[in-house]
Amino acid sequence: MQNLARSVPLPVRQRAYAMVPSPLWRMMRRVATGQSRPQVAWRRTRTRIFHLSSGQRSASTAAVEVQGVTYVALRTPTFRSGTVIARHLTLVADAFEKHDVPYFVLDAQSERRRVVVVAEEHRSEALAALQAELRDQPTYLARVRDKTIDSPRLIGRTALPRSARVIRVFQVLVSDSGSFLAGPVLGCDVEFWHRVASAKPALFNGEPIPAGTLVAPRRNPWADVIIPTEQKTVRRPVDGTPRPVLDTIAHPHLFTVTEPIDVVYTWVDGSDPAWLARKAAAQEEYYRRTGVLHALAANDSRFTSRDELRYSMRSLDMYADWVRHVYLVTDGQVPEWLDTSHPRLTVVTHEELFGQRGRLPTFNSHAIESQLHRIEGLSEHYLYLNDDVFFGRPVSPSLFFHSNGIAQFYLSSAKVGLSAASGRDMPVMSAGKNNRDLVAKMFDRTISNKFQHVPHALRRTVMLDMEQDFPADFERTAASQFRNHEDISISASLSHYYAYATGRAVPGTLKYLYADIARDDTANRLTSLLWRRDVDVFCLNDHDSTSADLLAQGTVIRSFLDSYFPIPSQFEKTGPVDQP
Repeated sequence: MQNLARSVPLPVRQRAYAMVPSPLWRMMRRVATGQSRPQVAWRRTRTRIFHLSSGQRSASTAAVEVQGVTYVALRTPTFRSGTVIARHLTLVADAFEKHDVPYFVLDAQSERRRVVVVAEEHRSEALAALQAELRDQPTYLARVRDKTIDSPRLIGRTALPRSARVIRVFQVLVSDSGSFLAGPVLGCDVEFWHRVASAKPALFNGEPIPAGTLVAPRRNPWADVIIPTEQKTVRRPVDGTPRPVLDTIAHPHLFTVTEPIDVVYTWVDGSDPAWLARKAAAQEEYYRRTGVLHALAANDSRFTSRDELRYSMRSLDMYADWVRHVYLVTDGQVPEWLDTSHPRLTVVTHEELFGQRGRLPTFNSHAIESQLHRIEGLSEHYLYLNDDVFFGRPVSPSLFFHSNGIAQFYLSSAKVGLSAASGRDMPVMSAGKNNRDLVAKMFDRTISNKFQHVPHALRRTVMLDMEQDFPADFERTAASQFRNHEDISISASLSHYYAYATGRAVPGTLKYLYADIARDDTANRLTSLLWRRDVDVFCLNDHDSTSADLLAQGTVIRSFLDSYFPIPSQFEKTGPVDQP
């Protein structure tokens, strides 16, 4: 229904929306996204019935519906996508080794599901091994078709597909409270490669095919065919355990991202009395000195903390656990729940970040962004996140960087505008226009678009080069305590265009949701997202809510985030700690 609605021209949709009363429109939206009360009640009833009849019911299991399919899920107190990917390979490989099924691991790249190869003549043995070893725990097997799966079957409860060329083995995981964590996307794929009985002429690889050659059932990064002389395997560590791999594949793929990637968060607790006093004093002095302060340069909603940082770091821990180190930049504030002794976490104060530069205290995110690349120990490649940005599902480093170091950025459809920057503009808009003017002056080109509110993939050397090329603009922005129409937006905007113009960044795409929490339909959109879990990144942004709005919004946001990210991260005092 949603896809049908999108096919209708926007002006027609806008007229239709204007004609429908708001309560009716909200009800229609709930029905379209499957979130009306009768639909939710029916799914819950159906799920309970399925769990009772599945034969897998126990205290360690729960029933959960994922995109219209009901599964028996395992409860787990911890969750990281990389660990789950490795566990699924262990389930498959251990079963094959116990039953002497010949196999090898073809693909085990960072944050990608593992791919295991079995010759087609050993299909029955492989399926029997999976059946024997996995029938007593809720494990599923599904046929893989292109990028989707169909007919997921509970191993040990139904017959397994005997003709599928690729199958996926996976378990569905939920938290102790029953919140869905992951399912088929993190499973292990088993490919059944056809063995050629007699020599054949060239196929799609352009080479003659000798007898005994293994032919891939689908495209992969490594090989379309493996001739007999290339089929020797050796045991090398895969996820910490020696597994058979092809002797001819001894190095990571050229397209695999292997460089370390750090994360930088900026955060403020806008309810801290000491911070509020500093802000009030700075505002008074700033206005006395400049005589102007835009209404959206220091509005309270920009500094409100709804504990988003806790959940953003949970999303990082769950779905991007390949990150090397996390830096948290604050005005000397530290969340009470944060384990500052964690070896993969460093808290950086504004004093440490700015040194003798700029003007402190600062309440200007543009100023703070101008100094992030100066963090001591920061890797060349890093992601910059605000605390209202979350990873919505497992993501890989290649979503943000290419293996040759080139960064990716994500353009918004929103435009910067054609007029010159002025005090009448919103500060974010005037910063975009100033960026445009710098790009035009430096490269004799113009820009038009803003950027999505996502993790910004940045390179330290790009920032250093920009600082050399635009020293006055960096210095002026760093010294502006509040957002000003003369600021430039460096980390979240200018750096992407500068990197592109100098050959160090390219446009990318990701699945993304932006939710303005002040909108009256946001609660329903978040409920739908919680059900679908089909975006790489989402942002819960607040334009300009009133204090009355904040209380109601806080309840909705907290409930949603608790359900989406129920497991404490390793960076919380109550969470598990990884040793470096």
